[in-house]
Amino acid sequence: EIGGMATSCIHVIDFDLGVGGQWASFLQELAHRRGAGGMALPLLKLTAFMSTASHHPLELHLTQDNLSQFAAELRIPFEFNAVSLDAFNPAESISSSGDEVVAVSLPVGCSARAPPLPAILRLVKQLCPKVVVAIDHGGDRADLPFSQHFLNCFQSCVFLDSLDAAGIDADSACKIERFLIQPRVEDAVIGRHKAQKAIAWRSVFAATGFKPVQLSNLAEAQADCLLKRVQVRGFHVEKRGAALTLYWQRGELVSISSWRC
Repeated sequence: EIGGMATSCIHVIDFDLGVGGQWASFLQELAHRRGAGGMALPLLKLTAFMSTASHHPLELHLTQDNLSQFAAELRIPFEFNAVSLDAFNPAESISSSGDEVVAVSLPVGCSARAPPLPAILRLVKQLCPKVVVAIDHGGDRADLPFSQHFLNCFQSCVFLDSLDAAGIDADSACKIERFLIQPRVEDAVIGRHKAQKAIAWRSVFAATGFKPVQLSNLAEAQADCLLKRVQVRGFHVEKRGAALTLYWQRGELVSISSWRC
């Protein structure tokens, strides 16, 4: 939806950058949609929030270079800005201009490194985003009962199995383990020892004034199309209520939902 809008600038605010591969796919889809419709390519601004504990400056620099180079090949104007969560200042961290379409990618796990979810949502709401994409990895949820939390953490090993099945190279697998899996495991352990019990993330979204957006059949069809490009058996997508969930075999990998304020 965002990629097809008639705008001169798309500003994506990402609290879950990882290795940045998801935005390479978005750049490609953006170029395809605009090219097919004869529309001018917009400026894509990517603001990534991250902790220095989980992202080495060299790896971050490589991610920025890779995305910038790919955007240049597609002739898409691109800007990248990294903001440290270690010195989080809501008043100064993010700014947007009136002609930007703002989209936010936000993991809903209870990270020990990140500011509290209510504080982030209040900041996000001030930006009047067109959409907020909530990413639920399941296993890094400290708001769940201990028994369910333990089961989800145990089942998260299916993510490693899916990497093996996809046949990715050793260097990519190492980056995914270091920048995605390791921080989530650390947060899961630290989060269980917090004195204050976390509130269910959907309740926090609702209390902050966000409402779920029903995903279209087109969104589900596009997800299925992306899976067919992978050409690895075992992955499938299911639409559950207002969310799309990606599975490997019978294990849940990630669930996404869209919200608006």
